[in-house]
Amino acid sequence: MLDELELLKAFREERKPIEVYNSQQWNFSRATFYRRLEKLKKQGLLEWRNGRARITERGEKLLSLFDSGFAEKSKVLTNRKTAHETKKNFCIIESDRLKQLDSFIYIPYPSASYILKTLLLYAGIPTRGLSTNAEKFKALVNSDLKANIALDNFENASRQTLVFLRELINAKKLEKVYVGVRDERKALRNSRLLEFLQEFGFESGKLKLESDSITLFPVLLVILICFGIVVAYRLGVDYAPVYAFFIVIYFLRSSLFREIRRG
Repeated sequence: MLDELELLKAFREERKPIEVYNSQQWNFSRATFYRRLEKLKKQGLLEWRNGRARITERGEKLLSLFDSGFAEKSKVLTNRKTAHETKKNFCIIESDRLKQLDSFIYIPYPSASYILKTLLLYAGIPTRGLSTNAEKFKALVNSDLKANIALDNFENASRQTLVFLRELINAKKLEKVYVGVRDERKALRNSRLLEFLQEFGFESGKLKLESDSITLFPVLLVILICFGIVVAYRLGVDYAPVYAFFIVIYFLRSSLFREIRRG
């Protein structure tokens, strides 16, 4: 896709394709050059008539979208760790480095609607008439989309977002998915998110994905509180049974108790 983006940039002014091809060294043949131009034209990203071609308004929107998320193709990754990570299909990395990934679509917030709309734009699929997320998803599955995405603030991913991501990965539409987590504590409390990360083998040297990290602390806390209540009752502390009753009520309505029951 980076080659197509470079092609679009070359046609920000109306030019003859042959002049563009001869003006710089492309890493593909002339036949491939014209095939890619034809593909961009079919996607509505390029106008090509009377022997001249120029980027369309949709193409300009696509470039503006990816300018914030892509590093320039000619730049060599200087960070060895980043270069090593890009060989993996699924990975958790620091949020600040997501934008530095080469050939990834950077998405700042894991909203299902935003992700689907961005991928539609990337694939050159018109969004008009696609009012629901289900319709957008179906259009993507039926397309020839192949993309790598970098999702930031992944701890805020909704259940719907995880469902669409899972289906797009299983449909071979997303080849690489990298995520950034800014609030690890929140991520570790989200069992659905952890199940998703474990399902696809997301690798991280920082974020612990074991489900025990969610359930052991609440269980330990309950044990300590129960122990304190028993000791207080045995020592004859006034109203100890009443304290016990209200603490139980608190845990029944707290998210902490729901975490224990899911565990």
